[in-house]
Amino acid sequence: MNIGVQIDAETMERVEVMLAQVPKGAERAFSNAINRGLSKVKTGAFREVKRVYTVQSRALNSATKAGVKKASTGDLAGYVHFAGSRIPLYKFNVTPKTPRAGRQVVAEKQRGVSEVFADAFIAGVNNGEHTGVFQRETEARLPIYERLGPSAAEMIQRTAITEKLQEEAQKTVDERVMHEVERLLNGYGG
Repeated sequence: MNIGVQIDAETMERVEVMLAQVPKGAERAFSNAINRGLSKVKTGAFREVKRVYTVQSRALNSATKAGVKKASTGDLAGYVHFAGSRIPLYKFNVTPKTPRAGRQVVAEKQRGVSEVFADAFIAGVNNGEHTGVFQRETEARLPIYERLGPSAAEMIQRTAITEKLQEEAQKTVDERVMHEVERLLNGYGG
């Protein structure tokens, strides 16, 4: 997933002129604004995923590794990286919630979109420590495998989510650039 922000040439020139007397002033203003935009992307990503998908917050957080490469005065490029494992289907909106013989499993991964898993069942494994949606690999009783939903990275890569994050990041950077200029002109920001 790539979410980029741009600072137009006119803004760059204006900031460079305004901060000409501040050592590395323009670079500091831009890197601070970009880093604020990146932090919005990271927090906004989980919010947008929860808006579109029915995944439990705890499961989403524990299965996701989010890293931020911040912009600096020497390198104004920054990015947010999402990785992690697929989330068990049971951590989405699933019915039934407890093991019941003869009941079909219905899962709603995306809000408003239900899917029936006719051959799946709810079971507790490892002496009841883990409950999940399972399915048999063959007609035999064993082996079984756990049904999984998408990973956080897969959910975030959905077009509607990335577009929303792109808009938020760009808006934040646009707003923050002038705020950072004012901070630097007033002697704040180290």
